[in-house]
Amino acid sequence: MKIYWIIIFTFICSIGVQSQSLIWSKKSNPYFNSINSIAFNGDGTKVISGTDCHPAAIRMFDVNTGTLLWDYEVGSNFMCIMGIGFSSNNHYIASIEELGNILIFDNTKAIPTLINTIKTGASYGFSIAFSPNGKELAVGCSNGKLKTYDISSGQPISDINAHLNFVNSVAYSLDGTKIVSGGADDKIKTWDLTGKLLNTYTGHVSDVNFVKFTPDSKSIISASSDKKIKIWDANSSTLIQTISGHRNAVNQIDISPDGTKIVSASSDSTCKIWEFATGKMISSFGISDSGKINAVSWSPIGDKICTGNAISDMSLWNVSGLLKTAETHAEFTFEISPNPLSRLSHIDLPNGLIPKYYRIIDVVGNEQQFTTDLALKSAICALKPGNYILQITCQDQKSALKRFTKI
Repeated sequence: MKIYWIIIFTFICSIGVQSQSLIWSKKSNPYFNSINSIAFNGDGTKVISGTDCHPAAIRMFDVNTGTLLWDYEVGSNFMCIMGIGFSSNNHYIASIEELGNILIFDNTKAIPTLINTIKTGASYGFSIAFSPNGKELAVGCSNGKLKTYDISSGQPISDINAHLNFVNSVAYSLDGTKIVSGGADDKIKTWDLTGKLLNTYTGHVSDVNFVKFTPDSKSIISASSDKKIKIWDANSSTLIQTISGHRNAVNQIDISPDGTKIVSASSDSTCKIWEFATGKMISSFGISDSGKINAVSWSPIGDKICTGNAISDMSLWNVSGLLKTAETHAEFTFEISPNPLSRLSHIDLPNGLIPKYYRIIDVVGNEQQFTTDLALKSAICALKPGNYILQITCQDQKSALKRFTKI
């Protein structure tokens, strides 16, 4: 019977690898220490990882080529890097170190530079998240602590007694009004920015390892050591769906930019992609003999997934066929700044191109009404918070697409 199940498992994994083709795989630590966290930058051109110690390493790679852009060895005064991320404007990189120290880097130079180390005062740190406006950080720590900080000053904003044990994961809603936390007490909780408890979500029977809001901020997805993924109504705390299929702990999850797919990383050495609406598994993939897959991140462009495993493999996968919109197609390039935007935005077209018409669609293809003046190259503002694609068609009929986020 054991031989039968091994054969079936290998067959499933081989199908998954064919549907998600491996683009490149790089080591994230010179001693092959385990990867704990990975993240794409806002435009999907770079991806970063943080690893176990000693020594812990932070490495950043070019997404298109796999070229190592930054190799930072964490000093001997620090332990493992447990969480890492970029600010929404890409100006900062922040990481949480195992002993509860936050490392903040200036990412505006050719090489990121350490500009601040914040001591949380907790014995351990496990997770970190930037607010959508890029001005604040939330961290999950030991002793049940959820803490938030002002990035520019490093000063604390809130100190919340969130859980009975370790706070394994924290995340902001895209509209910037809520924080969700997942704990080793098997609970999920949401908070407003003042630290007021909004809801408690119960249903997992082991550690909640990772939590994240959907792009529309209406739902929360959680991953647990009980091998389950759960989808919750963010406002009512009602359990919408339980997804089963992994054979071991689900360590992290992420959501496709269009909100229609979930990717999960597990200690069973596989990643799986699921339909958000039905919980149906679309595919299973991974690298043979890789051990635990601890980290996963979906590119904001939507066409790639990055995974990180226990033997330091940072692997980039092509999943371009899964999304509904061909966001990466372009006959010319243009910029929207700032991205994400709050009220106003500047549209930078190449010299000589004259716009004929434009449209904005959300990531599932619904056209949006908005106010702008392409002749003045400005003012995308009358949109609800979310992810969108701006299409510009010029008088010579050439067109291009650009993803942006409204906060």
